[in-house]
Formats: sequence, C-alpha cells, structure tokens
Amino acid sequence: MRRNTPKAPRAAGIGTRRGFTLVELLVVIAIMGTLVGLLLPAVQSARESARGVQCRNNVRQIALATLSFQQSTRVFPPARILPTPGTPPVPAGSHPTSTWLIRIAPHLEQTTLEWDESRTFADQAETARTRVVANYLCPTRRGPELAITPASTTPTTRAPCGCLLPGREISGGAVTDYVGNHGDLSPTADGSATDFYWGGNGTGVIITSDPLPGTARWRDRVRPADVTDGLSRTILLGEAHVPRGRLARPPENGPAFDASDFFNSTRVGGPGVPIAAGPDDSVAGMGVFAFGSWHPGGCPMAFADGRVEALAPETDTEILAGMCNRHDGRTD
Repeated sequence: MRRNTPKAPRAAGIGTRRGFTLVELLVVIAIMGTLVGLLLPAVQSARESARGVQCRNNVRQIALATLSFQQSTRVFPPARILPTPGTPPVPAGSHPTSTWLIRIAPHLEQTTLEWDESRTFADQAETARTRVVANYLCPTRRGPELAITPASTTPTTRAPCGCLLPGREISGGAVTDYVGNHGDLSPTADGSATDFYWGGNGTGVIITSDPLPGTARWRDRVRPADVTDGLSRTILLGEAHVPRGRLARPPENGPAFDASDFFNSTRVGGPGVPIAAGPDDSVAGMGVFAFGSWHPGGCPMAFADGRVEALAPETDTEILAGMCNRHDGRTD
C-alpha cells in the first residue's frame, strides 16, 4: 500500500518572479537622471569644441582665399569701392559696388557667385544676393536657414563715436559671420569725410577705396609692403560681433555683399571698440563696429600671413589697435 508523503514546502522566493517596486523604479530613474545631468555638459562641451574647430577652419580658409586673391592681383581686396564725399561725382554703374567677400569667393574651393559688377547690390539677381556661402557662417551661431536677412528699412542713428549711420532701404541678402579688418578709429570718427570708413582712410588691410572712374579698378590699393608693422602682427580678418537675437538683422548683421555700409563686411578695433565679450555685450553702443565671438575660447582672428589665433575679449585696446593698424609703428 502506497503511502502519500507530504511535499516539503517551497522556499520563499524560489521559482517566483518579482517586479520592481515603485520606490525602486523611482531610484533607478533618479540615478539615470543624475548620470544624464553629469554627461550632458560634457557632450555639449565636446560639440562646442568641434564647432570651435570648424569656426577656426572657416577663418583659415577665408584667409587663404584672401591671400590667393592678393597673390594673383598683388594687392589685398578692397572692402568696398565707394566715392568719398567731396570727390568728383562718379556716374552710377561706373564702378563696382560689391564687397571683398564677393571678390575672394572664386578663391574658395567649390564657391562660385553669379555677380554682375556693373549693377548695384539692389539690382543683382535675387539668387546672387541670397547665395549663402557655408564658409562664411559660424556653426555655433547658425546654419544656412538663418543666414539670409529680409528686405527692411533701418533708422538713422549716430554711434557714440560720432559716426552717422544713415537709415537705408535694404534689399534682402546673405549674411556673414567673418569680416575684414578695416583698421582702428584713428583717422577720425566724427561724421566727416576724413572718417576711417571712407576711401583710403582705413588703417587696416581690407579697407574702403575710392573708385577709378570708368574702370573696374580702385584707387587705394593695399599691398603687402604697405603693411609696415609686419604681416604676422597685423590682423587680416576675424569673426564679427553679432548680438544674440540679431542674427540676419540689419544693421548688426546686414547683407554681406552690400557695400552700402562698411560694417556689413568689415570691422575695426582699438580704444572705444574692444573685442565683444560674448553675444550679450553691447560694447557700449559700438557693437556694430566690433569684432566678437560666441565661443568661450576667444575671437578667432587671421593675421595677414595666414596665421590664425583666438584673441581674448580682455585684450588691451591699445594692443588691439596696434594689431588692427597696419602702419602705426606698434609691433609689440
């Protein structure tokens, strides 16, 4: 006769499945959140570092294109060609009205711009005015979708230095984050014909020139020999200050190919115009004239020998003026 032997009780928890409790789930979520919080700054820093490298590479490529232009023409490109007040009148359409960024574009790899030098900026084909050049954009600030300013009207204002900024009807066009060195404010900056932004007055390397009537040439030609302070000590170009919220908005970020205003494609530096300390710096009302960057490592600048260096916003303005002025004798 078979006897029924009772089964031993199963140990608690053996062979059973048990899920997370709510407390355990919350602990896991908290740990993951902490890890993400620790990793996110590192990821953002790595991305910004990569963007900074790309920005400096853009500066280098533009500098090489500018030096290629100089080697082929024996002079640096003019910032723009514009008659100085008081000079003999020049017939409309008899001189180029584009900026230096149009002139160097063919020297940038795979860059072609359909530009008619006999027409004013407003009369150019829209496709030419709004052609975005990737090398002209800082990746920290924007992509091509934020690189075209619409048509607008700017009010007449007077800068703290005394320069008059006349109100203008502005046609839409592509913008730039990189600008040439027009020099410092030492000629004058009081609204007269001797101001730094008129033909031949600029102390930089890429300056405004008076036209030679009836030709496509310009009068005020800067050669390497004219940079008497030394090519390695004189700024050629750098990143432009554009305040936060003013991307592709005139006057702070107007059309790069429009020669109407010098600050669309060039800037100055020195006493009264320091390097901007980031996108929220007003530069005491002189921001539209200034160099500046959104990168924490300083403002990338290319010197006239092609060398690229980031200059800190704290750079002494007298030293900055010496680097912006091609022939003032300050070489330290």
